[in-house]
Amino acid sequence: MGTDRQSSIHNYKQTAVKIRQSVEGLSEQLIAWKPGPDVWSIQEIIGHLMDSNIVNSYRIRKIISEPVTPIVTFAHEEWVNVQQFNDIPLPEILDAYEALARYNALLLNKLTEEQWQKYGMKNEEQISISHIIDKFICNHVEKHLGQIERNKSEYNANLV
Repeated sequence: MGTDRQSSIHNYKQTAVKIRQSVEGLSEQLIAWKPGPDVWSIQEIIGHLMDSNIVNSYRIRKIISEPVTPIVTFAHEEWVNVQQFNDIPLPEILDAYEALARYNALLLNKLTEEQWQKYGMKNEEQISISHIIDKFICNHVEKHLGQIERNKSEYNANLV
């Protein structure tokens, strides 16, 4: 297994750690607080990351198991709206994310090089498994960790 691949898998497993660290010690009020009517709360952001992890898990399995296939999409705004993440205990979402990341890492570590090189199609673009891990998961988590930090700052600014 190449270093880049090992690094991708390690970074993927670290997303669970980073997400949990981003909310350590936060009050329930802050976690459920929404900066605006069309802006997600921290809990909704984490729920969205869980949904994304589920969808990407499916994408990976579809790519390694089937002929070249279109990359499935999902209506993330609607998924967040209907799931009412603020009514689910945050530790449950965090635990589920961590469990799924561990489970996926088991699969990723045992893929053959041929499987690792497989891809799906997003319009005319080839999307590899490493792209899903590095961009669709790791970079996506980093983007939303920034959103979590902005929510924290805005919440604290409103307290003054």
